[in-house]
Amino acid sequence: MRFVTVIFVYALAVAGALIGTRLAEVPKISRKVLAASGALLIAISLFWVLPEVAAHYGWLVAVLWVAAGFALLWVVDHFVYPICPACSHTHDHDGCSTPLHGFAAPLLIAIGLHSFLDGWALAASQEGPDFVRLVFLLGIALHKLPEGLALGAIVRASMASHWKSLLACMAAEAMTIVGGVAAFGVAASIGASWVGILLAGAAGTFIYLGYHAIESELRRRGVKESSQGV
Repeated sequence: MRFVTVIFVYALAVAGALIGTRLAEVPKISRKVLAASGALLIAISLFWVLPEVAAHYGWLVAVLWVAAGFALLWVVDHFVYPICPACSHTHDHDGCSTPLHGFAAPLLIAIGLHSFLDGWALAASQEGPDFVRLVFLLGIALHKLPEGLALGAIVRASMASHWKSLLACMAAEAMTIVGGVAAFGVAASIGASWVGILLAGAAGTFIYLGYHAIESELRRRGVKESSQGV
């Protein structure tokens, strides 16, 4: 039954992608929802998960592993590939002859990595207390639907076929399930003490993703206000 939650958030992402491939204006709406869900991810990590981990392993251990999760995602985002371009896509393609040309492949790769981390975090949370499982599910579920909306709209604009774009989105989001399977396998083979460590690391990735979504929306608003003031 624990794996049902991973399937559930994957289904939310696919539903969002299905709608997003049909509605071209969805990214404008989904960015605002993503910013709100980003704030929720940060709140969940700081006010629920971090204290829960600290209660079992101490504040020093909890903070260090949360920081490690944050730092890992920061390094990947800055030096490997953007983690969530669906949240931070800013290039204006209105003047391009082909909408979002060449954007599908890198976006889908990045979303696949993002989804793997979502699945990992959700599966890791299943080893914690009931309220930790609930808040992780809530945070990821609220993030997955608007993520799917943005992903579907952007990939559809970069591919000629509606069905090919939808299948591509489904494949990328399926990495949520892969991440969940991997995390459940690790949890089954390591000691109980390491489960809390994994949970703290997952909370660190939550904080980074939440910050990333909020910061990207604030930056977009600042650019928009500057252009209007000119």
